[in-house]
Amino acid sequence: VKEVLGNTYILPNILGFLNWKELLQARVCRRWREAVRCTPVPESRTADSWQTPELYVGNREAAEALGWLSNALPMLTSLNFLFDIGKSKLFQVANGEDAGPSLMVSTTLRNRNSPRPVDISCIANFHHLRNLAIHGLYLNGRYPFLFEFSNLRTLEFYNLGRLKWDLSILVNMPNLEKLRCISNHSLTGTLSDTRVLKETLKELGLSHCTKVDGNLKELADFPMLRDISLHGCKNIVGDIRDMRPGDFQSIESMGIPASVWGGGDLPSIEETPDIMHAWYILKKQHSKVFTNMRLGLSLDSPERYDNNVHHSREMPSHVEFVQAEKRLGWRWTNCVFGGACETNWLDPEPSNLSLRYTKELQKIVDDVTFYEGFFAPPTQGEHLQRYSEFRGW
Repeated sequence: VKEVLGNTYILPNILGFLNWKELLQARVCRRWREAVRCTPVPESRTADSWQTPELYVGNREAAEALGWLSNALPMLTSLNFLFDIGKSKLFQVANGEDAGPSLMVSTTLRNRNSPRPVDISCIANFHHLRNLAIHGLYLNGRYPFLFEFSNLRTLEFYNLGRLKWDLSILVNMPNLEKLRCISNHSLTGTLSDTRVLKETLKELGLSHCTKVDGNLKELADFPMLRDISLHGCKNIVGDIRDMRPGDFQSIESMGIPASVWGGGDLPSIEETPDIMHAWYILKKQHSKVFTNMRLGLSLDSPERYDNNVHHSREMPSHVEFVQAEKRLGWRWTNCVFGGACETNWLDPEPSNLSLRYTKELQKIVDDVTFYEGFFAPPTQGEHLQRYSEFRGW
């Protein structure tokens, strides 16, 4: 036993069953400290769903301790900075390269006796990081050391002030599977820059990163991509009608900006069938696409009207998919029960009508009352006529 406990080659295999907190407690002597340094810290969530505590940095003391921690646990695999953006005013992170004027320097920080800005460059010492998440921490400028982890699988940046970086730097992280960068208004680049991750990327979130541009079609042949969230990326373009069978073959959730034709408000009633057919191609590949989701007729459309009626009789200005067993169709609706139009079926009726199909079909039919016989929104005159007929019943 003495031989095993003193062997710095065997010890890491034993210590590898401990989480990072327990590893720090195991540093009881020089030999064990060296063994801990050689111990791969286990993933916080393993394949068999076993969870261990993750390392969270949420205050100045924890941020200042990163240098010491990177020496004690250099093989740490997960690092999380979780701040309320207002909370991060209590201290300032040292500016990066090409920093702009800071907006977060409070009255307290102007005092010459206040603590110095915290240097977080020691993050670069965690060479084995697989997961890096930074939320609500005000950064100003470029921090190249945040993008030098070749083993990284997950990168999450949420509300990081004026962090400057370009998607072309993703070439440094060839194993990345999940990229989520939300409301990073200084992020630049084009969707084609993500193609270096074509074989590995599973989730891509760039919502409200307004300087990112490119065409949605650049992502169509990513074999592993399941989740896309590009809401608010006004410079990303494309046409949902360009979808072909086999595109986005693994997609389960797709949030695309209004600047992609068919991804936002519906331009007109006439163009809607083409848009829904494009979404149908994706939904046939993965049923989770367009689930609990509706598209609405543009508020600027001249086809819109308001006849000042009860909300249950308002114009059916939204579209949604309906499904009876495996049969898919779509319809217009005003989002109130009884306010749906007839279904535009995209799949043929099955030859054998199962009990499940019959029940699900009847539920769809029961939602069609006021707009019975209409497969698209009626004109304003037709709507008023139908309304008068219902009032007379």
